[in-house]
Amino acid sequence: MLRRILAILALAVSAGTAHAAFPDRPVRIIVSNPAGGPVDVMLRVLATHLSETWKQPVVVENRPGASGIISTGALLKSPPDGYTLGMVVASTITIVPFAVDDFDPIKDLQPISLVARTPFLFVVSADSPLKTWDDFVRESKKRELNVGSFSIGTAFHLVWEQTARKAGIKALYAPSSSSGTTLNDLIGGQLDVALDAPSSSKGLLDSGRLRALAITSPQRFAGLPDTPTLEESGMAGYAPQPWIGLMAPAGIAADRVTEIQQAVAKILQTPEMKAQMQTLGMIPIGSTPQELASTIKTDRADMEPLIQELGIRLK
Repeated sequence: MLRRILAILALAVSAGTAHAAFPDRPVRIIVSNPAGGPVDVMLRVLATHLSETWKQPVVVENRPGASGIISTGALLKSPPDGYTLGMVVASTITIVPFAVDDFDPIKDLQPISLVARTPFLFVVSADSPLKTWDDFVRESKKRELNVGSFSIGTAFHLVWEQTARKAGIKALYAPSSSSGTTLNDLIGGQLDVALDAPSSSKGLLDSGRLRALAITSPQRFAGLPDTPTLEESGMAGYAPQPWIGLMAPAGIAADRVTEIQQAVAKILQTPEMKAQMQTLGMIPIGSTPQELASTIKTDRADMEPLIQELGIRLK
């Protein structure tokens, strides 16, 4: 009997030690964005803080290409143990699965935390006759305008299509492979308006070469306090903000999900992290897994009919 009691106690201690030890080896976070971009920079700052918290290396692995399918595929092939995570942009979950047949994000992935929101900006060149959002709407009804942003099927493209429908704007969408190309075309007069991220437009805004018409955040963005929101510009209740979320392969233990989420959320509330994310044009969130799951459900319901209407296929 004594031996049995001692064995039970040993198992309990062992289980408690194993739980407390996470992580006891390096953690890998896969991201679809290339090195050097805003999402990659944000993730590397977050990974540094997680390394300090966990006393283990947290390694960022860039797997760009194929609209996030490559990085998501690598994540899905990993054990659901918390040692391989994915920093996933919204379009990979809310747009891509309706345009490809590669994976089911609801069945195959476990939400951990909505890390950040990324508002978008509508900008014009400094010499544009369009001074306000109302000017843009009004002018679009008089002549054919063109709007430039990222490739077909990206969050930028779908946000534009949503916004155009809600505002009653008609304009030709001009897709591009990069923000730099789009902004050069805007300044050069080949485009009337561009939809861009604050992080890539801010330098040109500050130098006076661009002017912002509106931002998609529900409140004014701290990094661009003089830029009105779409709601202030007459689109009540409309604030499309794609997100960036931390996810794991389905099947990860619930207590491990909670442990990772709490560590991330705590870091996102630090002044240093908030300041870094503002510089990158992001709004830190740090939601619960349930809140991210709810966001995914809502966004997918909004995007599916629009993708079907546009006939978008990515492969």
